[in-house]
Amino acid sequence: MKKLINIVSYIPVLGVIYIAIINAPEILTLKLSAAGSEPAVNLNIAIYTLIVLVVGLFAGICLMGRFYLTQKEKLNAYKRELEKSSVTNSSSASRVEVLEAKIATLEKALNDALNK
Repeated sequence: MKKLINIVSYIPVLGVIYIAIINAPEILTLKLSAAGSEPAVNLNIAIYTLIVLVVGLFAGICLMGRFYLTQKEKLNAYKRELEKSSVTNSSSASRVEVLEAKIATLEKALNDALNK
């Protein structure tokens, strides 16, 4: 399942890179202001596409990173809770064993006292 999700997530990225390579000779003119003297930047459309791709990937990683860290904190808290409960269970089990040993000793002492 993880491999399928990885493949499906890589296909759009590879598609964008393919489109950037196809449009490599094209030039894109970006206007930086709407005023009368408009400074313009000429960019290769492939570079522009790759910049947008990298910025999008960075934004996606940042957004999902917050979710990942939250889930990781919840998982660690759950693990600590499980460790506490397992320690409690093992101490309860050892208490039961000690009490059973005491009961067996008392039963033996009672039997010995009754047989005399």
